[in-house]
Amino acid sequence: MSGWRDLASRSLSTILPWRQADGATGSREIFLSSVRVGPRQHVLLLLDSAGNEIGRMPLAGRGHDIAIDRIHRRAAVFARRPGYFAVVVDVDSCTPLATMTPPEGHHYFGHGVFSADGALLYATENDFGTGSPRGVIGVYDATAGFARIGEFETHGLDAHEILLAEDGRTLVIANGGIETHPEYGRQKLNLADMRPSIVRIDSRTGDRLDETVLPAELNRLSMRHMTFDGQGDIWFGCQWEGEKSRKPPLVGRLGRDGDVRLIPFPDEIAPLARNYIGSVVASRDGRTVATSSPIGGMIFLFDVETAALRTTVPLRDGCGLASPAGDRFLATSGDGRILPIEHDRPGRVLRHEAVEFDNHMRRL
Repeated sequence: MSGWRDLASRSLSTILPWRQADGATGSREIFLSSVRVGPRQHVLLLLDSAGNEIGRMPLAGRGHDIAIDRIHRRAAVFARRPGYFAVVVDVDSCTPLATMTPPEGHHYFGHGVFSADGALLYATENDFGTGSPRGVIGVYDATAGFARIGEFETHGLDAHEILLAEDGRTLVIANGGIETHPEYGRQKLNLADMRPSIVRIDSRTGDRLDETVLPAELNRLSMRHMTFDGQGDIWFGCQWEGEKSRKPPLVGRLGRDGDVRLIPFPDEIAPLARNYIGSVVASRDGRTVATSSPIGGMIFLFDVETAALRTTVPLRDGCGLASPAGDRFLATSGDGRILPIEHDRPGRVLRHEAVEFDNHMRRL
């Protein structure tokens, strides 16, 4: 355990401010997504901001989310849960640098995040081999072949998306609260006893700093995906695992003061989400948060200042979201479409034939 703590301590002393590192993206913007290109054939697809293909790299299986290291222009593509591989890619050459595998009795949940200086990679994992499953963060040394050098608990089940806060030290993890085990595939084993949470953890020590849970009557509201807005608040999207007739709020905002605000859809809009939010991404200017419902075929745009739904944009099987610049988004769909959205208005659709976009898209 001391290995990752030493590396984390050293990296903090040389950290670049988050906003400065975020702007150091090179001469062109590149967007990355895992896609299906044939029966059991998956690749990492690289696109420019107009949606044109730059390159692709084969994957051993279906990918999910992608962790970005903008300083060294690397990306780590995680397998869909229960996942047993992650591939680290040099983006400029579109070539693999390393393949990661979780330890025995663990699998990936499909998400990860680099430390601010790119020295460490944190991955959300399920430790199912110890009798009672638990969420953990695996710590990988990005300076030494991505060897796994430690772990710490997420204090919950179903550890899903993980973010690095602006301070460069605090990790934010969404525990979806659902117990799963590879022997049962993706079957959900504890719906009555779910306890979703969002936790903040000190990346240098592994200590839990605080925890946010929802009221008991919403224990089946699985918090899974997150983003930071321009004010530093956390927006999160949920998937409802309770009675289908209920339409609970699916989007929430966690303030820096710890206050949680759930944002209900208007009555006429709520059915469109089908109780499922897939991706949550803030615009580059921090003023808009976009969320997607692939099973509802809808993109929802929220105004950060008012914390209210501003508009909806239809996109059948649309889930992946990324923001090129300003108040703009790119949205991807399972039938190969890329939809640009600018100032709440959809643009001209670009379609990639024989490509099925997966759940997430990331910008380098």
